[in-house]
Amino acid sequence: MVVFALWGLLTHGLRKWSLKQDETGAAECTYQMRRYSAWGIYVFGITLTAVAFFWVMALQPQWYSAVYGVYFFGSTVWIGLAVIYFITLILARAGILRGLLHEHQFYYLGTLLMAFTVFQAYIGYSQYFVVWNANMPVETFWYLKREQGSWWWVSMLLIFGHFLIPFVALLPIAAKENFKFMTPLIGWMVLMHYFDLSFNITPALHPSGYPFHWAWLDFGCLALLGGLLAKIFIARFTLSAPYPVKDPRLGEAMGQRHPLPTGISGGEIGQVNQSEPQPTGGKP
Repeated sequence: MVVFALWGLLTHGLRKWSLKQDETGAAECTYQMRRYSAWGIYVFGITLTAVAFFWVMALQPQWYSAVYGVYFFGSTVWIGLAVIYFITLILARAGILRGLLHEHQFYYLGTLLMAFTVFQAYIGYSQYFVVWNANMPVETFWYLKREQGSWWWVSMLLIFGHFLIPFVALLPIAAKENFKFMTPLIGWMVLMHYFDLSFNITPALHPSGYPFHWAWLDFGCLALLGGLLAKIFIARFTLSAPYPVKDPRLGEAMGQRHPLPTGISGGEIGQVNQSEPQPTGGKP
């Protein structure tokens, strides 16, 4: 409850001041969001690590890992970036963000997605290498349980499907901006994230192999929570502008700054009328 309360306080504060910024455009709104972010980034890191320990590692309390919180953080950001890319793609295709989004925004998101693909795989391999190299039964049993039955094939699926396939797919620059290519890839990433969570959680309850007969329960819970969160997101989304219309760095973020005319000196920069992006309306 404490974790959810802190997350709720952080998201409520950031959203509140962002909406107020859309109304007034005052600099105080920007300063308030920076204050929330200053303490929020630490609180989020600490609480996410605590969640990894209390919700996942606690299933097998005799096992421990110094980097498990970082591993869980990397997985969370990885799938979060994939979902953000997909939502941004939908908004762009629907015309809600027409004139604001360009190929380079999707390139930046794709680059971050590739970076966390490598980061999460690196942390996972580092944990495995340290545990296996130490060869202490109190640590190695966690991996030994995950070599039994069909869990072995799940581990192989994670090596190739969770890391290798997304890594190779995201290497070309053009792939990060190809919507028809990225859409099925994001769906594949969501599936791999599910198997990653199953690999970390389910062997504590089903050590002999993946419980295929209970898969419907996992996907049913995912559909319930996903549908509920999607409904809340859509309801909140239609109540305000689809992007922060008075953010002082919106033009820079969206790449809308135009080059200066030829012959303009540095002292005359303030006299040049640079066009800013115009909102598409109060509601999408």
